[in-house]
Amino acid sequence: MISEELSLASSDGLSLEAVLDSPGSARAVLLMCHPHPRMGGTMNAPLLLALRDGLIARHWAVLRFNFRGIGGSQGESGTGEAEAADARAGAAFLQERFPGLPMAVGGWSFGAAVAVRMACAGERLIACLAIAPPVAAKPEITVGLPPPEGCSPSCPLLVVAGANDDQISPAECRSWAQCVKGAQYVEMAGANHFFWGKYDALASTVTRFLDETLEREA
Repeated sequence: MISEELSLASSDGLSLEAVLDSPGSARAVLLMCHPHPRMGGTMNAPLLLALRDGLIARHWAVLRFNFRGIGGSQGESGTGEAEAADARAGAAFLQERFPGLPMAVGGWSFGAAVAVRMACAGERLIACLAIAPPVAAKPEITVGLPPPEGCSPSCPLLVVAGANDDQISPAECRSWAQCVKGAQYVEMAGANHFFWGKYDALASTVTRFLDETLEREA
């Protein structure tokens, strides 16, 4: 694995710290969005690193970055709307660095809501991955997911929730996904919000979905 520390430029002039992890030769790229900093979320969250390792083994390059106001990234953190500009900066970088390669976006918790909003905004993506997304808005924390009736993802969408999640509602995730065209829902038995002890199972679910989507695109 080759890792490269980067600085991304957001559309509103902020510098964002990022790391690009890539295999020797990538066949696709994934933009990864981290959870809320109040939950200890950064681009180096162990769950995201476990997913990265699984994807690198499958010849996906992975770009992780810190949202504004987190770590070495400039600005002040928000509830997910301003952070969408940060995600778009990551997507623009990947399109320039890997022209022509298929691109997907994924996120966990707070980052999952940002990833879904990006997919629903019509970004050029082959897949979107939302792990334990907050469906409902939480004041001063997250704007949550867009209403299902107003969300039309530009690509296949996988929503994954842990059956024992006490931070977000698996039932709300399931109901939301069932109302969104092109969305799949997977509920992982025995998993909590942090998927402790379930990293391998989660990585397998994620890589299978992304690989299958990539094969359909070929």
